[in-house]
Amino acid sequence: MKISFLTLGCKVNQYEADEIARALRKRGHEVTTNLEPADVFVLSTCAVTNEAERKSRQMIAKLNKISPNAKIIVCGCASQNDASKFLDKPNVIVAIGTAGKNWIPDLIEAEAKGNYVVDPACEYEEFEDSDEHIESVGKRTRAYVKVQDGCNNFCSYCLIPYIRGRSRSRDLESIVVEVYRLAKTHHEIVLTGINLSDWGKDIDMGLCDLLSSLSTINARIRLSSFEMNVITPELIKVMTSMPNLCDHFHLSMQSACDRTLKAMNRKYTVAEFKEKVKLLRQAYPRCAITTDIIVGFPEETDEDFATTLSNIADIGFADIHIFPYSRRAGTVASGMKDVDGETVKRRVAQLTKLRDTLKRTFLEHEHGMIYEVLLEQEKDGYLVGHAKNYTKVYVPKEGLTPNTIIMARMSTPYLDGVLGEFVKVCEEE
Repeated sequence: MKISFLTLGCKVNQYEADEIARALRKRGHEVTTNLEPADVFVLSTCAVTNEAERKSRQMIAKLNKISPNAKIIVCGCASQNDASKFLDKPNVIVAIGTAGKNWIPDLIEAEAKGNYVVDPACEYEEFEDSDEHIESVGKRTRAYVKVQDGCNNFCSYCLIPYIRGRSRSRDLESIVVEVYRLAKTHHEIVLTGINLSDWGKDIDMGLCDLLSSLSTINARIRLSSFEMNVITPELIKVMTSMPNLCDHFHLSMQSACDRTLKAMNRKYTVAEFKEKVKLLRQAYPRCAITTDIIVGFPEETDEDFATTLSNIADIGFADIHIFPYSRRAGTVASGMKDVDGETVKRRVAQLTKLRDTLKRTFLEHEHGMIYEVLLEQEKDGYLVGHAKNYTKVYVPKEGLTPNTIIMARMSTPYLDGVLGEFVKVCEEE
């Protein structure tokens, strides 16, 4: 049976899809991640915004055009939020949510039909363990490892705690085994979760324990998005003792105005956030600090937004992911007064301009630095990869191949990164 996986949304979704695909390959099925004819499609959906949920539903029509007789299984956050919006679509035979995704191979083979959405699990759901995991993920430069699920924060704009459930941690031994296995064929491992910062709180551990256990891995270790509240002198000490930790830190800020942060139920102030940034930069002078900002949160005034712009300029992020506010029914913020659409567009344009200026400044300051760069793909006569601090680097491809680590000298800004001058190939350990 040929089964095609289409995955929308976050890296957690991607990791889970990879795990399901691996299990199906082990059972002898042909599995692809290409948008091509298949017997069965497995669509992983996203619900972080209304637009993401709309795109998840639109994908059904695309799949039906590609394979009019294929069966479609929908899983993930959007189907957890409202399975009925998918089960009424042509050829959708099964809807499953964020829990029980490891049932999907059995559901496919049993030709099951219906709504299998259940409440999120109370404990971390492990996928089937197998040495074949490497083969299913493929020979990639970078692998993702999910270490945590759920969230306890209940930010006033967010559905995720309701859809993914309470925070729960993956067992440390299970993580270490998988990371060691993946490091045999991947140069970089990214630790990810719905709220990575919460790892260990339910099992009397913390990020210090997790990172300490991975300090001897023969691969880069990169952290996905995490919260500023976990940054302590103790964690900094552990991180700086790790020769393999990437100095790129994505700290979700969401707003740089205290009044808006309070309305969002984000439990910190701008001053506290700045102090954590200061700690990171003292430890990692060349680090890249990036963030997410929601623009046009309900009742955000022009003065509030001006405060956000001023504080963002002061912090000097290397990059910013900008999200216009998206109303999600059932959240606290959905009962608040929205900012009008034209104002949101204007503010997005203002923040985008500032973001581009800050990014350009960061890249210009990289000039002359020599970094270890993981080459990933070819583009327009260059090999493109990332330094440890996630600076995108374009290196002339002569004599080089993807999935190679080199040392390169940073030159002038180019497109969304910098030009790099080849220095040498790094020796494999």
